[in-house]
Amino acid sequence: MRAGAAFALAAVAPRGIGAERRLPPPSAVLTYQLSASAKGFKINADSTLEWRLGGSEYRIVNRGSFLFFSFEWESTGNIGEAGLAPSRYREMRNKRVKITEFDSASGRLKLPSGNEEALQPGTQDRLSVLLQLAAIGRAEGGAFANGKVVSFRVAGSSRSDNWHFRAASRDQLSTPMGDVEAVHLIRERDHDDGQKIEVWLAPAHDWLPVRVLSNEADGDFLDQVVRRIERP
Repeated sequence: MRAGAAFALAAVAPRGIGAERRLPPPSAVLTYQLSASAKGFKINADSTLEWRLGGSEYRIVNRGSFLFFSFEWESTGNIGEAGLAPSRYREMRNKRVKITEFDSASGRLKLPSGNEEALQPGTQDRLSVLLQLAAIGRAEGGAFANGKVVSFRVAGSSRSDNWHFRAASRDQLSTPMGDVEAVHLIRERDHDDGQKIEVWLAPAHDWLPVRVLSNEADGDFLDQVVRRIERP
């Protein structure tokens, strides 16, 4: 099931969800059990996702490292009427840094390549989208009834695209902190590059992402399954 571009823009605000109710979860630090494959090497380690709210500002950092492999993704911005409004997205993989800027004053999205494009309302980055999904779940869990689709414009380090999250099932997810009931979302996009992203959100834990799985077309993958959740 794939929604077209016209639907994607219309579906940024799912019907029945008032923007004033799209409040993200309270601050939390999630520790994940990370397993990955990178260029044929198998990796098992821990990673963390730090979600911090301070007044109307937020910061999210997802990081992990193991020997030669490391990554750190950071999203900063504000909480607006429609939820998260990123201002800067920084992606570091093995010390190579790329920065995407959301310039609301000029209405431009500035990509690391030097390219710019119009900043569309509701645009997320590859990290903020996880907490924006949580905010939607907190506002109206029915938005993720099986088969429903929630869509966003999402900017990465090279371009932006329409992402469509389809609610596939409600799962009993086995995690190191026990079984967790979670809504399983599968990401689809307008321009398929072979990458598959799946997200599991836990209603009983403020709809936080308790598992995030990314499979690359070349067989590499990154799988983060929650080990514990702490409230700072």
